[in-house]
Amino acid sequence: MQIFSKLAILACVFLGLHAMGQAQSPGVNTQPVHASTLGNTATSENPERQVSVYLPPSYATKPQRRYPTLYLLHGLGDTQQVWINPWFDANDPWGTVDRIMDEGVASGRLEEMIIVMPDMRSRAGGSFYVNSSATGNWEDFLARELVSWVDSTFRTLNAADSRGIAGHSMGGYGAMSIGMKYQDVFSAVYGMSSAAIDWGADLAADNPTFRSILSIPDWDEVDEVYEMGIMIAAQAFSPAPDSPPFYADMPFRIGKNGQMEPSEPAFSNWTGRLIVNQVTRYRDNLRSLRGFKFDAGTDDEFTHIPLGSRRLSERLRELNVHHIFEEYNGGHRDRLWGRSGRIRTEVLPWFSMLLQRTPVRENH
Repeated sequence: MQIFSKLAILACVFLGLHAMGQAQSPGVNTQPVHASTLGNTATSENPERQVSVYLPPSYATKPQRRYPTLYLLHGLGDTQQVWINPWFDANDPWGTVDRIMDEGVASGRLEEMIIVMPDMRSRAGGSFYVNSSATGNWEDFLARELVSWVDSTFRTLNAADSRGIAGHSMGGYGAMSIGMKYQDVFSAVYGMSSAAIDWGADLAADNPTFRSILSIPDWDEVDEVYEMGIMIAAQAFSPAPDSPPFYADMPFRIGKNGQMEPSEPAFSNWTGRLIVNQVTRYRDNLRSLRGFKFDAGTDDEFTHIPLGSRRLSERLRELNVHHIFEEYNGGHRDRLWGRSGRIRTEVLPWFSMLLQRTPVRENH
């Protein structure tokens, strides 16, 4: 892990103290946060990141109370707005994170917590929340700079046992990857329909997109979801900062027989980044977590997701890492929102139960 300079830490504290002087009311508050780790990148990323923070109902009326914190990571092509703007129905009372939390707290189903939702979309459409020599050090920003800023800006319980991380799709990958490396920062990890867990199904050489992208000349020709996804993953997993316009090497190439074959070192770089291969290295960290949970829909249109999730559960059992894996009937997004959506019925209740909270004596 990168050790940040004292100057960087002091800068985070200063920014936090400045923000604390601003109004902080219950509900969603959005403001820019400077990411020093995203400056001067090959892809010219914007280091000013919008961060939306949900503050619970009692935040303004109980100034002595401190709260556990959940970091919620969006998927590829999205921003943090996916959590606070209704995806399906604008009138859905359970269509956003803040509505679900407010209803859950009022009904006694959920404990109060702070929820941090950063915009981690790169110029291409996603970062996979990793450190990349092409797009910048997104992992370092989230796990160190952003956590430091949040803890100095809001009344959090500044301890790993009171801090969780979750995400959907690319965000599920990010939650797992960061959560297993930074067990000193996060104690509970939840991946929803997590991408890039393992090779197979539509994440394999026989996906025709791996062949077609080799002849794409520039970003203007990238117009299909698989093309965008593979390009973004390549910037994250096999970056090539001196090779515009994509600044990435592809994991497969056309062999002498006309068949697709692994292209090194990109293929090995991708393989090492896949979650199923990272868990062996970080198994001791995973064993120290308060909770590790992930899910997948059997009808996910990105077919490597349920396949990879099953393989991950098998690998974790081999490593004697306690975890919860749930497979359900549904697609990539259709079971997220609503009264019976998994964010309301599974994700937020799980963190509400698991994250440690320290009671304080309050004046009434």
